Amino acid sequence: MESVTTTIQCMGIKDSCNKKKIFQGGKSKIIEFQVKYENSDEILNFQTTQSAINKLISELKKEIYSINLPISNYSVTSSSALQDINLLCQCISSTPKIQRSLSFVNFIETENNLSVSSTFIYDFIKNSDISGVLLKTKNNNKRTKKERLCVIKYSRVLYYFSETGGSSTDINSTEIKKKRCKGLKFLDDCKIIEKGDNYFQLKTSNNETYVFTTPTNEECDRWVTTINNCIDFITKSTYRVSGQVQGSVVKARNLAAKDLNGKSDPFVIIKAEQQQHRTQTIYKSLNPQFNEAFHFDITKHQGYVYFFVWDEDKFKTADFMGEVALPLSLLPANGTEISLWLPLSPRNSKDKVSGDIMIKIRYFFSPDQIEVSPTSIYGNSLEAIAKNRPEICKNQVPIILYQFIEFFEQHLNEEGLFRICGNSTEIKFVKNQINTDTQITFNPSSVHAYAGAFKLFFRELPEPLFTFTINNNNSNNNINNNNNNDDDQYDNLINLAKKSIELQPLIEIIKTFPTSHLNVLKLLLPFFGKIAANSKSNLMNHSNLSIVFGPSFLRVKDESHVNLMEMILVNDIAKFVFENSQQILKSI
Repeated sequence: MESVTTTIQCMGIKDSCNKKKIFQGGKSKIIEFQVKYENSDEILNFQTTQSAINKLISELKKEIYSINLPISNYSVTSSSALQDINLLCQCISSTPKIQRSLSFVNFIETENNLSVSSTFIYDFIKNSDISGVLLKTKNNNKRTKKERLCVIKYSRVLYYFSETGGSSTDINSTEIKKKRCKGLKFLDDCKIIEKGDNYFQLKTSNNETYVFTTPTNEECDRWVTTINNCIDFITKSTYRVSGQVQGSVVKARNLAAKDLNGKSDPFVIIKAEQQQHRTQTIYKSLNPQFNEAFHFDITKHQGYVYFFVWDEDKFKTADFMGEVALPLSLLPANGTEISLWLPLSPRNSKDKVSGDIMIKIRYFFSPDQIEVSPTSIYGNSLEAIAKNRPEICKNQVPIILYQFIEFFEQHLNEEGLFRICGNSTEIKFVKNQINTDTQITFNPSSVHAYAGAFKLFFRELPEPLFTFTINNNNSNNNINNNNNNDDDQYDNLINLAKKSIELQPLIEIIKTFPTSHLNVLKLLLPFFGKIAANSKSNLMNHSNLSIVFGPSFLRVKDESHVNLMEMILVNDIAKFVFENSQQILKSI
């Protein structure tokens, strides 16, 4: 904080109703503070614990040489607890060096964020379609039976929260502020397969089943009615649109510590359809400020914008820190910008996740029911274009791709090439010109619009460049073709990335691509190499290119929430292909 603290005052010590302490025969205590700033009307009120106070004392001693504090160790249960904490507050308020110290600034920021976050959780749960404490059992496994506070938000997402921090099950209780999000389930493609007197069974899109036991039969009826209404709402929200979602990731707070220094190096990946954006990494922070914009084209109104927080690690794959899924159907249709704090959710019970993320977002759209013509360039497969329109192809590759690349090679130093969003109206105009065989005159002032049209071509391919299935005519004995799963090509590549990616097995997989796909790859890889070679000016290295093109080049046929968690692996595969393009081209 930029302001200098003028006073920090202890407002009292009180008991905290902590479930674990109650079972141990005692109660924990919390200390209440008020902080005022010089030349500011801002007043912060927050609560903290004995351990946080002792951590502050320890860090102040390390940061400020020869500091003289009135206490060296604080005990909230001692007879002089209130006197000791008041002496510490007086010392801090009268010592500008302490007020400006990083230790104290971080202490105020962290503890205040925790208090604000608690109030936010209360409001988040209160403003829901339905909420209540249910007994949840997964796949009829008794070991998974847990009591959870369940909440349906946006008529699309089922959140469940822990009972940690209080025994109260009342939605209006202040103890609800201490609850932590333990996961979420999307109601898309869900259905209730069984209902009893005080329970119902829900089947999810990935064939998991959950039995929810309610306190009463009336409560069960209310949950079943609400879920059926949500499923009906999702059905009505399923249609194609021509739209855009714009916004920014503002900041996050109270993130989990992933590093040995008690901090993390968080970054956020935002994803919508086959597009994604990666923020910069904020190093050594649990309360990062991002303030980074994103912009995506939208074709499915029933879709989501996903926010995945990761901890960067130089020596291994990034650590997962939490996720948020925001339904587009929630957002105002008139493009009004809204600001939201959203709780981060874990993928499973093993994830260490905490904190919230703040975003600003707005959504424009209009219904789009235009069917793809068999003669269109956009929206048809590479094989279909080569078969139906051979006159506009060269080596089974649409000539327009050659023209695009020739134009881009004149602008290799353009900052943010393929990363900066072009004007959506211009992109649609270029797409229409290409689909109607209109001769295109490339305008250097619209390079980002042409880049957007280039990316759109690959996003709209019904069969991605890295195909869904193995082409048995091109495959060899090094690839297992006995798997009849439609997504086996994707699975082969993901399984390869889960280990350490090796070049030769990757080449053997690429060799199974159809000829038209291989020819496009032969065109793209040298071009991407030229872009990366000029990354000092265009800021587009292999990693940035993989973030832009990875999701459209490699995707699963029927995307699920599990596949979304594999985006880091998808980016790693694309990056590896781009970095090793010369060896790959020699082999295919």
